[in-house]
Amino acid sequence: MIFSKPVFAAFVSVVLSSCGGGGGGGAGVAQTASGYPSAPKSCELSTQRAWLRDYLTDQYFWFDRQGTPNEAASSMGAYFTSLLYPGFDRYSFSQSTAQHLQFFQEGKRTGYGYSLAWADATQTVLKVRLVEALSPVGLAGLRRGETIVSIDGFSPLQIAAGANAAVATPGVVRNLVVTDTANVQRSFSVVSAEFDLSPVSHTTVLTAGNGAKVGYLAYQEFISTGNAPLGAAINSFRAAGVTEVILDLRYNGGGRANQARDLSSMLGGTGLAGQTFAQYRFNAKLSGNNVVQAFATNASALPAAPLNGLTRLFVITSGGTASASEMVINGLRPYMPVITIGATTFGKPYGSQPREACGTTYSPISIEIANAVGFASFSNGFTPTCAMSDDLSRELGDPAELRTAAALSYITTGICPPVAAVLSPFAANAPRVQAAASGLAPAREEPAFGEVQLPRAVVD
Repeated sequence: MIFSKPVFAAFVSVVLSSCGGGGGGGAGVAQTASGYPSAPKSCELSTQRAWLRDYLTDQYFWFDRQGTPNEAASSMGAYFTSLLYPGFDRYSFSQSTAQHLQFFQEGKRTGYGYSLAWADATQTVLKVRLVEALSPVGLAGLRRGETIVSIDGFSPLQIAAGANAAVATPGVVRNLVVTDTANVQRSFSVVSAEFDLSPVSHTTVLTAGNGAKVGYLAYQEFISTGNAPLGAAINSFRAAGVTEVILDLRYNGGGRANQARDLSSMLGGTGLAGQTFAQYRFNAKLSGNNVVQAFATNASALPAAPLNGLTRLFVITSGGTASASEMVINGLRPYMPVITIGATTFGKPYGSQPREACGTTYSPISIEIANAVGFASFSNGFTPTCAMSDDLSRELGDPAELRTAAALSYITTGICPPVAAVLSPFAANAPRVQAAASGLAPAREEPAFGEVQLPRAVVD
């Protein structure tokens, strides 16, 4: 989760300038209040490591439970990992600054644009779970629900074992053999490229069994390029006279806190303006920095005017629903019922303030995030109101897709639909394996897509 400077200008300084190899800032380097440089004085390895230790000792939420520095680490990323709270911190991550800027500022990724998942308990059927519309595979016609026969000649089991190396550079050819939902096989090749993300992947207006107009919105990442399509979706719901909203966050691993606040402000209505959305708690040494963030008070600054009249919100979730996505659920719950449909969320009640140094951006956990009533105890995730498996046989937003259908059923009946016939033991108990992604989500140690996590190469 990333905090942007406008809301937290009093205490957040996000450094995005690079440090030249071996060059020094010397006496001109800005100092933090604690006295150490806000960036390394040089990019010599020992200087970088000393700076990183000082930074974590001051800013890290678990500063008193850091790991033992691994002086034999082969990279700064590995050294950073050795400093984290061992056995607990599954949230902090580092990535190249170029990759960080590409995602959060430009709204782009480099790769192919697909995510895959096992569709059966025996792990023999590998299906397409999500496709970025403007990515190489999206433009080539790959669709959710299609079955992978092979990629570059590798079988599904080999793919899941990591046979396809993750690709984050343009110009790399990949050959796919797939069968569509009618069991027709085809082969095609794609070339990795930088592509624009589509934060709002699906939006439509559905009709529940009781006649209610229901706005459906699938939101994939909380980044600034999502503002315009979010605003358009909310305005379309208003024009259609929706009285219920299904917010699909099943594949949304998080992003900027400001976007989470803005989306919550639009869904919560003008009655929440100025009330507490989130409380940000720093470590014990920096508790004087604690601050409260309110729901938006200036509707004109939002992507669209708040959607008044909602009395509750339905959110589709999975093990990949994390960070800013969970902020929406937690931030709105003191004010309205939030009914979750799907699987238990990832569980990340924490935030980071990214810090750039020598071409790497570090995002160690520095803040605990609570809602208006002080609740932040969801590191094990939010258990769904209605458990329901992911339905890879249908597109997102299809009213017959299992999770969407469950939400529509609840809107009509007020109770969860039966799940015994549709929720397989595999889907219910699948291990929540952490996976870094190279194609569709920020490269971080959070699951990016759903509750069935596969190795890195399967998200590309």
